[in-house]
Amino acid sequence: MLAAHEDVHVLAGCGSPATALAALHRHRPDLVFLDIQLPEGDGFGILDAIWGRHDPAVVFVTAFGDHAVRAFEVDAVDYLLKPYGRDRLDLALDRVRDRLARRSAAPALNRLPVEMGGRIRLLDLDSIDYVQAEDGYLRIRAGSRSHLVRGTLAKLQERLGSAEFLRIHRSVIVRIDRIRELEVLGHGEMRLALRSGDTLISGRAYRDQVRAALGLPT
Repeated sequence: MLAAHEDVHVLAGCGSPATALAALHRHRPDLVFLDIQLPEGDGFGILDAIWGRHDPAVVFVTAFGDHAVRAFEVDAVDYLLKPYGRDRLDLALDRVRDRLARRSAAPALNRLPVEMGGRIRLLDLDSIDYVQAEDGYLRIRAGSRSHLVRGTLAKLQERLGSAEFLRIHRSVIVRIDRIRELEVLGHGEMRLALRSGDTLISGRAYRDQVRAALGLPT
């Protein structure tokens, strides 16, 4: 069915998380179709491993309907339940095209709009220490202040860029120059001490990119 779409080029087909991660690293595709259950892992584990380094549009294709909520929490474009027909696939691809078009057109932010008591304050990105996902919201820590706004980390990361901000965990983005100290905890995890006095724990899937961003050997 994909052959009917001239703008879709299949780069690889993979049967395990290991081969999928190798193909993602090699090809860096714009779009990934992921199943939920895979030999030796699942589709969510693949996303955990690439987040912060590569952010393709994701469409889940699965026979299991009970993971849809989690799929959209990780900002999947669509969730196809098997069996599906050509029309349903066409709709998913239209949604992917729209996502990629908006992503490429979105300018980098200098300020972030934050709603505060009926008013919208434009928060300078320079003031942000880190952003943490909390049940469909984003908790923005800026010095002694904390702001709660609607949104997902994936969408915010698209706008922030990677020069100043680093994803260190599935649910945390931190401003790189706020990191004061790093402590290795083992099993790939690290404790990051910030200038504000806060501490954050990085996810094991983000070990190499955290070390690289701080100029440490990986």
